[in-house]
This record gives sequence, structure tokens and C-alpha cells, in this order.
Amino acid sequence: MQSAPKGAILIIDDEEGIRAVLQAILNSIDIETLEASDAKSALSILADNKDTIAACMLDMNLEDSYGEDLYDKLRLISPDIKVFAMSGIFGEEIKERLGDRQIAGLISKPFSTAQLIETVQAGLEG
Repeated sequence: MQSAPKGAILIIDDEEGIRAVLQAILNSIDIETLEASDAKSALSILADNKDTIAACMLDMNLEDSYGEDLYDKLRLISPDIKVFAMSGIFGEEIKERLGDRQIAGLISKPFSTAQLIETVQAGLEG
């Protein structure tokens, strides 16, 4: 197994169950996590921890924000943050919505543990 990256991952998803599963999987490979259930708390957590957060897992369909809008705000706070886009909708639609915004990886819901770990490790190394 790869060594853990430097920095935590901020999980941004409005579904508590998804956050819990992601946290458990990432913690199992020694990645520290922080969690946010909405855009406002995500921005606050990132601002308070921008020196320790290396990446975020961004649900593209939050109740209070479109993922692409939140992506732009996250990048204003932390220009080098790696963003993993997460969604239950088709990858092509997500890519269209993101336009030329760079993502570290696309995580389709539902996901398998192996798939998630592979995507995260590749995105953090890239």
C-alpha cells in the first residue's frame, strides 16, 4: 500500500452516511479527514485548516450549492487544493459542468472501496 499523502482530505457531502463511509475508507489507509455537510461549513473548515488540507472530495450536488460554484470558492481559499468530484450522475455531465476546472479524480456513486482508494491515491500522486 502507498504511504499516506501529506495533508488531510476534506469530505464535502450532504449525506451523513456517505461522509461516514468515505471517512472510514480513507482512515483505513491512514488519511486524516475532516467533514462538511454544506458549502458554508466547507469554506469555513478550509479557511481554518488550509495549511493541513491537501484535497477535498466534493459532492457536485449539494443542497445549498452547485459543485462547480463551490469548487471556485474553495480554490480562492486554497489555490493548490486537489479536488475529487463526486456524483451519482453521469461522468460526462460532471465534466461538462466543470468545464476547464482541473480535478484530481472523478468518483461515481456508488463506488467500491478498491475503486475509491485507487482514484484517491492516483489523484494525490498526480
